[in-house]
This record gives sequence, C-alpha cells and structure tokens, in this order.
Amino acid sequence: MKEVNIIPDDAKSAESLNQLEQEIKFLSQFKHENIVQYYGSDTIEDRFYIYLEYVHPGSINKYVKQHYGAITESVIRNFTRHILRGLAFLHGQKIMHRDIKGANLLVDINGVVKLADFGMAKHLSSAAPNLSLKGTPYWMAPEMVQATLAKDVGYDLAVDIWSLGCTIIEMFDGKPPWSDLEGVCCNV
Repeated sequence: MKEVNIIPDDAKSAESLNQLEQEIKFLSQFKHENIVQYYGSDTIEDRFYIYLEYVHPGSINKYVKQHYGAITESVIRNFTRHILRGLAFLHGQKIMHRDIKGANLLVDINGVVKLADFGMAKHLSSAAPNLSLKGTPYWMAPEMVQATLAKDVGYDLAVDIWSLGCTIIEMFDGKPPWSDLEGVCCNV
C-alpha cells in the first residue's frame, strides 16, 4: 500500500498525487506475472491510498544487502530474465518505466521479480520527443540528460535497458555504478 497525505494548495502534495494517479493509470491496465498488481485505491479524509500486491521479502536492494557476496551469477541471470519479461510487456505497450533500479524491483519468496513504482512511467508517443528528466541519477541513461539539455532530440524505450544494465552492476557490486562520484557529476 502507498499513502499520500493530501495538503490543499501544496505543490509537493499535488505532485505526489499526480504521480500516484499516473501509476494507477498504468497499473490498472496491466496483468503480468512480472509487474506488481494493482487492487484499487481510496481517499479517506485527507489521505490517498493505493492498494498493490504485497511482494515479500521485498526489493532487490534489500535482497542484495542481505545476500551481498553470496549472490550467484545464476540468481542474477534469473532476476534479469524476469525483469526483461516485464520490460518486454511494457515496451510492447509502448510504455517506458523510466526508473528501473533495485528499489523498484520486488522479489517474492519464489524468486520471481516484479516491476513496481510506475510514478515516472510514460507512454511513448510519436507526436513529440521525450524531453523530461525523470528517473534516478545513478541509473539514468545519458540520452535522457542529453535530451533535457539539447531540447531537440528525445529518448525512447532503450532508457530502461540502460537502467537495467546499471541494476545488474548494482546486483553484482552491491552498489550502483558511479556511486563513488560526488557533487555535480553524480546528479547530472
């Protein structure tokens, strides 16, 4: 379950609510074994709730921290296969996740990985290039930054594959690539 406290006339609250509505829009359309399932949403008083499939024990981040040094190549290969199945489904619908990382990939007790957190997701339309900078810096594809700076050339579904590559490195190393960088270079 996700929860957002609704504060009237608050920009941050409105943005969080917009992201949850975006997430609901996408998740309500999806039925796939590698995508977390949406069960409904509700507003109670000044709080907005979204009900999602409970995936235990949790994120790949948590798994990596608990098993660091013990994650085998075959486990990473299996996780990657599940992530790719989820991405293939999304990309078949022309949808970019735009925030693939260990924290947004949930592993169930059977080792099945499910994509979660669709607040940054976007439908790929041919009408206009994608120029918005959405995602998390260490996992963000270079073309996303370039598109934001150049304002003329957009990006496409491949940004999720870049982020998956960064996530694979994260699974092997226990930290995202470039996480040792400091200052502006790690936020661009």
